This record gives sequence, structure tokens and C-alpha cells, in this order.
Amino acid sequence: MKGTSTRLARASLMLCIATMLGGCSLRAPTDNPFTVTANANGKPNVWECAIVQMSSPPRYGCPDGKTYTAFQLRDFRLGTETPVANK
Repeated sequence: MKGTSTRLARASLMLCIATMLGGCSLRAPTDNPFTVTANANGKPNVWECAIVQMSSPPRYGCPDGKTYTAFQLRDFRLGTETPVANK
């Protein structure tokens, strides 16, 4: 009986540590769409848009009424470039 409770305690401890490490793996706010705020430049994020064309690259229709490629949305998020939106 004592061996079973020891195993259960060890398993519980390992589960707790794994859960804590899993939570710490979300390094940047862009890793989790549920905790992300809007882009500083006011442009939409990919999870705010709906896919409108499955091509290469995919195109997304966003709430601002414009269509963006996946690469443009990535550039908005990273702030690396000022892409031009398509109408």
C-alpha cells in the first residue's frame, strides 16, 4: 500500500512539473492568440481574419475590409516591413 501512494505522489509531482514547464514554453505573446493584444501599427492579426483563398500564398479577408497574404500578416506582426494591402 505504501508503494502505491509513493508512486502516486511521484506521478503527481511529475505532472505538476510538466504542466509548469508547458506554461513557460509560451515565450512571446505572439505564441498564444488568446493573450495577444492588437498590433502597435493597428493592422490585423491572422486570427482576426478569415481565409478567402487557398493558394500559394493563402489570402485572408480581414475586418478592415482588405485582403492580405499570409506573408503580409506576418510582416505586420513582426513589424519588419510596411506591405501594401490589396482591395
